[in-house]
Amino acid sequence: MSDNNLVYASPESLGIPSRAISDFLDELRELCFPIHSYLLLRHGKVAAEGYCPPFNADRKHRMYSISKSFTSVAIGMLVTEGKLSLDDKVADIFPEYLPENPSPYVLKGTVRHLLTMATFNETNSYDFDTPNFVQSFFDNDYPKHMPGTVFHYDTAGTTVLCGIVEKLTGKPMLEYMRPLFDELGISKDAWCVQTPEGGSWTGSGILITSRDLARFGLFCLQRGEWNGKQLVSREYMESATSYQIDTHAADGSVGPGGYGYQFWMLREGGFACCGMGSQFAFMMPKYDTVMVINSDTQGINNADDFIKEAHYRLLHKLSDGPLPEDPEAQEALKRRSESMTLPIPMGKKTSPMAAMVSGATYTFEENNWGYKWMRVDFTDEACTLTYEKNTGVHSFPLFLGEYGALTFPEKFFGKRIGTADRNYQCVSVAVWERECTLLGTLCAVDDYLGTMKIQLTFVDDTLTVFMTKAAEAFFDDYRGYLVGRTVKD
Repeated sequence: MSDNNLVYASPESLGIPSRAISDFLDELRELCFPIHSYLLLRHGKVAAEGYCPPFNADRKHRMYSISKSFTSVAIGMLVTEGKLSLDDKVADIFPEYLPENPSPYVLKGTVRHLLTMATFNETNSYDFDTPNFVQSFFDNDYPKHMPGTVFHYDTAGTTVLCGIVEKLTGKPMLEYMRPLFDELGISKDAWCVQTPEGGSWTGSGILITSRDLARFGLFCLQRGEWNGKQLVSREYMESATSYQIDTHAADGSVGPGGYGYQFWMLREGGFACCGMGSQFAFMMPKYDTVMVINSDTQGINNADDFIKEAHYRLLHKLSDGPLPEDPEAQEALKRRSESMTLPIPMGKKTSPMAAMVSGATYTFEENNWGYKWMRVDFTDEACTLTYEKNTGVHSFPLFLGEYGALTFPEKFFGKRIGTADRNYQCVSVAVWERECTLLGTLCAVDDYLGTMKIQLTFVDDTLTVFMTKAAEAFFDDYRGYLVGRTVKD
């Protein structure tokens, strides 16, 4: 177990009704959101937290674009030390990456422009097969425009900011931040996925615990102060967590919005770290709160907006001062937090069809992904799919009625982008939606998060397979329709 320097108090002592937190969790459960963990802090103390198996307090969780906010703080450390100015030209830091005839807009780009997502590129400069992410940022492959004029979400810009940190310090970014992390109590084994060229991919790749994120969020809420010490310039942190540029044209939002230095602005004077799949740290100075959420809502429409609105509804139930203790509500919240589960589709665990098709092999018609055949084998616990496709013969179980753990048979990216050397740890579940249709869900719960859904419908001697995926750069050939017929003896 890791050391935990967080301070805990009852919700009511912090002016938070326990019932309001339970209502918040119930609201997300009703929406079938796969919430992995949550923590709510007020006045610097933890009021409540919960974890959904297989996640727990000590497990590192992929933060995705929350990593960008860590990159901002690393830049703030360099500014605090006098090693960098926000008006420094990025091209001057990486002259080795400039093309023969660089765009004049590239030569004008500053650190501040990258921090505010107001770069000179109109799109992200790399794909996952690009050999050097940082170098691609300066290439002439894409149209350029005047930096500092338009907000456009650009993970490559963050990757370059990390490259600046690593070039100026001679260390991986998280190693450079380790003295700060030690002050905050962030896990010693926090780590980051690498770019193809071997740098830290801090646009998306940091893995820490949910409690680590709570510590970081509290540090940001306190504008760089921790235990009475100003660890990063307060001026920088106030600017980083304040409105710097408008985002409405880019994200289509209405109402208050905006972006700081790799932080998003919220209503009521709040700010946030946000990552793909609903990774959140909401900092609300007005209420003196930090809310941490880790999830995988990829593929769920408008999940981020629903979670944010539920969070506001919770905040509006807070009291300015302590409330009377409510043991019954506190016990109900404790039970609710300890019983968090991933959502299971509606359906039955059994069907007469299972015995009829178990052991059958189906030969597929021509398809996009080179699937040749699939065998289905049912037991009381699982439906095992064995199949051949263009990458060989593979097999994995869909556990019936409740989630079970498995290792996915194909390899995907691991410690470094572009290097497929990792079999992801997953959980799966399946239910019979009707007598002839099995609905399966498989979730990657590893250093990379994602979901595959697979529907099997058996009619006479025909199997129709429909697959979808919500995952970045994996499960790519588990999509679309397959039609197969049983092999005749």
